[in-house]
Amino acid sequence: MKKKLLFMFLVLMLILCSGCGKSADVQNQDLKEDELPEKEEGGEFTEENNSEENISDGESVEESDSQGEITDVEEPEEDEPEAKETEQQPSAEEEETFSLQDISDYVFSFSSGVGAWYTELRINADGTFKGHYQDTDMGDTGENYVNGTMYVCDFTGKFGDLEKVDDFTYKMKLESLAFDEQPEKEEIIDGVRMIYATAYGIDDGEDFYLYLPEAEFSALPEEFRNWVRNSCPDGSTEGKLPFYGLYNEKMEEGFSSYEYKEESLSERIALEISIAEDAEADWETRQKDNFSQSEMNMASAERYQIWDDALNSIWKLLESGLDEATMEQLRAEEREWIKYKEAEAEAAGKEMEGGSMQPMLESGKAAQLTKERVYELAEYAK
Repeated sequence: MKKKLLFMFLVLMLILCSGCGKSADVQNQDLKEDELPEKEEGGEFTEENNSEENISDGESVEESDSQGEITDVEEPEEDEPEAKETEQQPSAEEEETFSLQDISDYVFSFSSGVGAWYTELRINADGTFKGHYQDTDMGDTGENYVNGTMYVCDFTGKFGDLEKVDDFTYKMKLESLAFDEQPEKEEIIDGVRMIYATAYGIDDGEDFYLYLPEAEFSALPEEFRNWVRNSCPDGSTEGKLPFYGLYNEKMEEGFSSYEYKEESLSERIALEISIAEDAEADWETRQKDNFSQSEMNMASAERYQIWDDALNSIWKLLESGLDEATMEQLRAEEREWIKYKEAEAEAAGKEMEGGSMQPMLESGKAAQLTKERVYELAEYAK
């Protein structure tokens, strides 16, 4: 019995000892679990989150800067196409494509269209210009100037900046004008009395207007249209302006223009002859309106003036293009021809000496002989 009780006691002790060991292990395990940081729902430990929060506090500025940099990079990428489009848009200054450079190869000409007097000038890109005025009268002779009289002016000057008025009109002011020789000064050169003058068409001007080709004639001043009429096809100022125009507003004087190109002496003389032929053709069409003798006398004198002016212009061209020896020979020949012309004209008038037709007959004969002489002089340029 005692043995049984002892055996049972030992078994009980083993059981108790075994239970105590397991309890200690459980307690140790519970303790370890208590020492571990608590987990959040996302599965991250609280201490790690706290650590990240602490680090985040120190790096908040850097993260803010980083975010700012990202924003700065993204915005230009979105705006860049618009910026490029903006750069391609022309400015107001770029849209105004016309400048004085566009007319630097053009000659502006002011004349009646039927006479030898004219003013021509060329305008440079910077507004400076250079020109020449000339009028000749080979019949105005004297003891020391047997080759006639010439009125001339070589001049220079400058226009101010362009001011756009509309798509076909620009305005500029005359800033300066100077003459190579003092006006009214006289001297005799090679038997020609030279009388120095001012720049007709430019002198006394203030505001000048540039008209571009394709401008409507109806929108331009009547005075300008009247001056350039003879430079227009068929003498018409209807429709649109066919060339660049220059208008002296104060003096109401207008210039036409043509593109400058270097021409030979014979080509320039041919042009003068062509102008005279056109003027004569225009003169002929107007003769049907002349009924009185005085009107016919005036018409005959006008025809003579056309060819006398052409002769004077051609003479000037020959002087600038031929050598001195040839010109000296030509001057002697011309003096003899002038005597011959005057004698023939006088003889033609004697048929009706003292009558109302005498002036018509004299100028008619002079016109015929002068026209023939023009074609003779043209041969010297060939």
